Amino acid sequence: MKKVIIKFLDKLGIIVFTRRTIKNYKVAQLERFHASLEGKGGFLKASANGGLKEKLLNQNRTSWLEIGCGGTFDDYFTYVDLFPETLVNKRGKYYRIDMVHATDAALQELGKFDLIRMQHVFEHFTPEAGRMVLDNCAKLLNEDGYILISTPDLRKYVGFYLSGQIRENYNWALKRIPKDSPDSFYFSIFSHSLPFEKHEWCYDAEGLIYQLESSGKFKNVREITLEDELANIPFTHNRPSEDVCVVAQLKAS
Repeated sequence: MKKVIIKFLDKLGIIVFTRRTIKNYKVAQLERFHASLEGKGGFLKASANGGLKEKLLNQNRTSWLEIGCGGTFDDYFTYVDLFPETLVNKRGKYYRIDMVHATDAALQELGKFDLIRMQHVFEHFTPEAGRMVLDNCAKLLNEDGYILISTPDLRKYVGFYLSGQIRENYNWALKRIPKDSPDSFYFSIFSHSLPFEKHEWCYDAEGLIYQLESSGKFKNVREITLEDELANIPFTHNRPSEDVCVVAQLKAS
């Protein structure tokens, strides 16, 4: 009966997959199911995959820190940002700390974590400040703890710019520039963002890996693509069409 329903829905242009199928099939196999899925197989897999989140939960490693929470809160996370604590109703789960200049006392108060995540935050630090943040993150991780960083992907945005698609991916650029601005202005929004939350640096996977490896604090540094077994939307990639994601683990001291 289930197969009959699936065939009927397919005739209507509605494609149905079981979660098991999505997890077990490779991206190319998924995209061969239907022409409309071309280029979308990675999104399907990363949406169905438990990824790093599932791995940590299965290992009972549930002490997680989010740097730059932006006011969004999820289970298992402690949060750090620059909002005044009086504006965030999360006593015991939110701390106002400048991760660039954090004191050892402030870091000790936070405790130790199995995962530290920064989603679309690291690009807001200069490369020098970013290295200081990484050094402080290393002090906060448990043995073999993970650090996960996602940023806008320079390579993707160069591709958007050169192919004339840059306007399709940056509608919010209109908060700063007129709609009839040239494509170079839209690309500059990617580079510099808005005045109150400006980007200090641009990254691709190579750049993030370079920063992590150069710190000397981390091992197993690598990119997580949407096809990766650790990928999960939105846990690793919260803006999958535009970001790059890199993961590493703390080196033994």
